[in-house]
Amino acid sequence: MIHFDPHWTYRGFRALVLENRYLRAVVLPDLGAKIWSLVDKAADREVLWHNPRVPPRPAVYGAAYDDWFCGGWDELFPNDAPAAVGGDVYPDHGELWSMPYDWQAEVDAREVRLHLSRSGVVTPTFIEKSITLRADEPVVRIRYRIRNDGYAPLDFLLKLHPALAISPACRIDLPARTVIIDEEFRQRLGATVERFTWPLARSNAGATVDMRQVPPQSAALCDFFYAIELDAGWCALTDTARAAGFGLAFDPAVFSSVWVFGAYGGWRGLYTTILEPCTGYPYRLEEAIARGTASRLEAGAVLDTEVTAVLYRGISAVEHIDRNGAVR
Repeated sequence: MIHFDPHWTYRGFRALVLENRYLRAVVLPDLGAKIWSLVDKAADREVLWHNPRVPPRPAVYGAAYDDWFCGGWDELFPNDAPAAVGGDVYPDHGELWSMPYDWQAEVDAREVRLHLSRSGVVTPTFIEKSITLRADEPVVRIRYRIRNDGYAPLDFLLKLHPALAISPACRIDLPARTVIIDEEFRQRLGATVERFTWPLARSNAGATVDMRQVPPQSAALCDFFYAIELDAGWCALTDTARAAGFGLAFDPAVFSSVWVFGAYGGWRGLYTTILEPCTGYPYRLEEAIARGTASRLEAGAVLDTEVTAVLYRGISAVEHIDRNGAVR
């Protein structure tokens, strides 16, 4: 079974529904082509986190992202923190998340392919996002294509931003070696702990902390770190109590790091983990450019890459996810 329905609305937004026997995805094309919902149908479980205090609502270009942060899955480009680059000012969390996309769908008996596109606002770019759901897979395939239509190279960060529903039974798995903790978010391990080797960290107090384990909301903590030196291109969050989870597989030559933002009661009282494959680091684009850790798109060049999102069951820890969504 494969199904596509463009006739729904959610809080005033057009809602495009893609569905097979494994999962249901809802896309809001007029709000940054956000994947608002991703439901594991077998478990009747919403995978994505939704802010209990902030529903989706129309966002003004240049708005403060955190105050509009309703959850779901956004893409951030060409920056995270507000940035001034080459005489241009980039808005908070980039120029895509608040903007409407054009869309069209191709549907047959085997798959739905949803094409979404728009031009950049500050950047001279054309962005395409294609979401494919096939009838027989618990997998969503997302292809990103970004073309630099300008006459100069473009330094950028492209970051996936799926906010995930969590519990203290959840576990994060990454194929990383080095992890760098952002200097503004060192509360959990202590101010002098700048980096560690995944997955075990040592706190200032000498305690060994398994960073795979999601803390409870009562911990009142907030994590933000960059997993670099990836041995492969994937990341996963598993609910060990349900033996079910969400994983992403990607090209590590494009997404060279995975950022992890964990709001465990310590940021606005909220509770979610965001797994964020990104083309560079840190979140301040000017600093990434200065360090040589941003990405660059030459004039006339195209970035073209595919990401696989998979919902899996019967697994309590992940060792690998391949580009077809097979989980080991």
